[in-house]
Amino acid sequence: MSQNIVIGCDIGGSHISCALVNVDSGEIIKNTLVSIKVDNSESKEVLIGAWTNAIKQCEINLPIESVFLGVGLAIPGPFDYENGIGLYDNSNLKFVELKNVNVKEALSKSLSLSIEQIRFVNDASAFSLGSFWYGSGKGSKKMIAITLGTGFGSSFIYNGQIVEDGKTVPEGGYLWDKPFKEGIADDYFSTRWFVNSFNEVSSEQVTGVRRIAELANNGNKQAKDLFSEFGENLANCLGEYLQKFNAEVVVMGGNIAEAFDFFKPRLYSKLKGNGLEIPFKVSTLKESAAMLGAATLFK
Repeated sequence: MSQNIVIGCDIGGSHISCALVNVDSGEIIKNTLVSIKVDNSESKEVLIGAWTNAIKQCEINLPIESVFLGVGLAIPGPFDYENGIGLYDNSNLKFVELKNVNVKEALSKSLSLSIEQIRFVNDASAFSLGSFWYGSGKGSKKMIAITLGTGFGSSFIYNGQIVEDGKTVPEGGYLWDKPFKEGIADDYFSTRWFVNSFNEVSSEQVTGVRRIAELANNGNKQAKDLFSEFGENLANCLGEYLQKFNAEVVVMGGNIAEAFDFFKPRLYSKLKGNGLEIPFKVSTLKESAAMLGAATLFK
């Protein structure tokens, strides 16, 4: 039986990673992962060239008995995902050379593929779609995905579709920019909150969450208290949305999610106090989530 294959791509600030994905099973075909370093500040010619090169290296490994559906690309915004046009405005200093560039047309030409065979998705949305179809959210109908790392990403998924508007979700489906405590949610659910908060109260100065987790594991009170505070904050921020959306599961990604055991007790007890008992799961897909999510654009 022939397999339906998509090249799933994850485009970051310093690289492109792509692999052949069996879109029916969610399996990454063995030995097809290609990763190429390319900085987002490069010219459009260099960026398109590197992405083309990576995708072509993947394509040569297509199984003989397979149907090639196309290329799905996860890329950070601002981006017109439907039409494949960069909307980068210099505000986050990323991909500035792609402003108003029709990346879909450029890749269609360089890869000799039809326009319909090139599709784009937001990188946070790709993580969510990968988790829903193939990862920790598999089998659910209503899932919320959050990424806890350099920033606070979120997606609300109903039956495999991302929900961005309506009464049950925050505006745009985003939580990062919503007011929370003395600022916005992104200020409280990111690595910088952990690092700054810990360094304020501790004699040891840290640069990342992993070290704070090590200290918590060794019984450090400040580290343990900080994770508890984080758990309570997360429950307070998400509670209303969990209820409105009627979520069955929350899937978490990002480096902070790896320390889930430390903030889980306070998170769960706070939610339970508000009448909510919803499982939170750490993503099992790790680095492959965005590639798999991009492949689901052809599902």
